[in-house]
Amino acid sequence: MEANFMVGVVLGLLAGLVNGVFLLPMRYTRKWQWENTWLIFTVLSTGVLPWIAALIAVPNLLSVFRESPASVFIPGLVGGAIWGVAQVLYGLGLGMVGVAVGSAVVARTSTIAGTVGPMIIYAPERLLSSTSLLLLLTIALILSGIYLYGKAGVLKDKETAGKEAAKQVVSGSFRKGLAICLTTGVLGTAFIYGGEVKALMEAAVAAGARSIYAKYPGFVVTFNAGMLPGVIYSIYKLNKNKTWSNFWQSGAFFWNFGSAGVMAILWYGGILMFGMSGEKIGTGLGPSIAFALFASGTVSFANLFGWLAGEWRGASRQTIRGFVVGMALVIAAILLIAFGVNRST
Repeated sequence: MEANFMVGVVLGLLAGLVNGVFLLPMRYTRKWQWENTWLIFTVLSTGVLPWIAALIAVPNLLSVFRESPASVFIPGLVGGAIWGVAQVLYGLGLGMVGVAVGSAVVARTSTIAGTVGPMIIYAPERLLSSTSLLLLLTIALILSGIYLYGKAGVLKDKETAGKEAAKQVVSGSFRKGLAICLTTGVLGTAFIYGGEVKALMEAAVAAGARSIYAKYPGFVVTFNAGMLPGVIYSIYKLNKNKTWSNFWQSGAFFWNFGSAGVMAILWYGGILMFGMSGEKIGTGLGPSIAFALFASGTVSFANLFGWLAGEWRGASRQTIRGFVVGMALVIAAILLIAFGVNRST
């Protein structure tokens, strides 16, 4: 169990790593607007790649779907649709309150929802166990670290780009934007439940799939359902901004398509590793522990790469100190999960 647990920890952190950097290729697209890249990315990451991964990992995948009762698809369809809406709301919320504040709020609420929610649903009998209490302590460390990240990010933006507040990208009150970010953080974890459908996982294993890949069919249902809101919103933006012509007039279609493809592979690779992490950790609390690692890894690596890219250059010592302390708290949470939770399982 210990060896499997540590493999699960590594997979959870790797999932956070690729999720923290998957947007980097978007910086290198040429003459495409956000909506051009996002439409391709959405179709590939939530429409195409889930099928490719599942077809490779699960023998007779189509038979698994055909022979499963319709009821087993409901969690994935509902969870995926909710998750898809949350992704659209995420962009709106950040446009109202700013990236630094919005990202911190979403990260904190999703950490709580993504860790405590599966704990309540999949392991209610262990809510008061030593493992669960220790996991809650790690959540407190992660939330504290994210708070310091967010606070330092706001200060850094003021120190490096002038004292005036950044221009609001989406119209609406700050309070409304904050409410959207809080809602997004909770709804954005709905994809977890689509991959945890026991009957579908058992059918995949019975068809010859290894248990570590058992969630792949559920992810097909979940993310195919979640694709629709993203595609609809991208098309709306393409129509509104009249940017359809960018696809054929940029002169860099294949380069841009490849960049969107790399984004999709990184993002969905993170999702797959998150699912495998929970399976390796097991113990009924697997999804909760995996999400805590996923969230902390995402925050840590995203901020680390931001630091290496020079995003914090020009910030004051006090601001940088807040950034470093925040990172230290999240790293402490990761170590506590790796060595403390492992011993208590």
